[in-house]
Amino acid sequence: MATGRVGTLKPGDRAAVFQTAQRLGLDPYEFGALIHQESGFSPNIYGGAGGNYYGLIQFGGPERAKYLNPSKLGSYTIAEQLPAVEKFLVDRGFKPGQMGIDRAYATILGGNPNVSLHAKDSFGTSVASSLPGFKPGGGLYKRAQATLGDPLTASSATAATAAASAASAQPAEATGSSAKQFLEGFILKNLLLNQTLKEPTVQEQLLKSLFKRPATELESDISVASLYTPRSSLLESLTQF
Repeated sequence: MATGRVGTLKPGDRAAVFQTAQRLGLDPYEFGALIHQESGFSPNIYGGAGGNYYGLIQFGGPERAKYLNPSKLGSYTIAEQLPAVEKFLVDRGFKPGQMGIDRAYATILGGNPNVSLHAKDSFGTSVASSLPGFKPGGGLYKRAQATLGDPLTASSATAATAAASAASAQPAEATGSSAKQFLEGFILKNLLLNQTLKEPTVQEQLLKSLFKRPATELESDISVASLYTPRSSLLESLTQF
């Protein structure tokens, strides 16, 4: 059966981009094009004048202090940083559902949504000169389509968010019985809520996402993994709904 394009981001990051764009009232690919322009979807990149700007939308120093966690600088994921992007835009006057990508980029480039679209930054970039690339058919829009893949379905959004939550919740060093207890509780809760997680391939991906180690090291925990396959009595009982 044919499947949709899933893009190049991790599932949790991909879901977060679509969900943030929806809350902001923006076309997700126009929003993705803007992020490509600013950071190439690299949440920990420094750039701009003097290399003094950081992250997905290139936060300046005062903005980093206000919206980002200093202890996380250098280790942010896309999903972790997007709430700061959203809050920055709204705090600076961007109105979700009433403004488009032009005013979103004006807010980032000029500090508020009402600056001139022709005003240029220190590199000669303006909102007006950038918009053609952000719009359908533009180069950055096409890059965003390749990065994000097809729009999320309700089930894929739920599964991606669940997997991201699991990965962030499970400590990197947790193994053995503590990992088994965590997995049992997490899978029990989410199988009741989401049919997608009953699929064996999704369960396998979820299990691997819960361990912050190379796949080769997971071989030693094959006995743990075997507990969470459809062959186990646990999952057989949970899937009889």
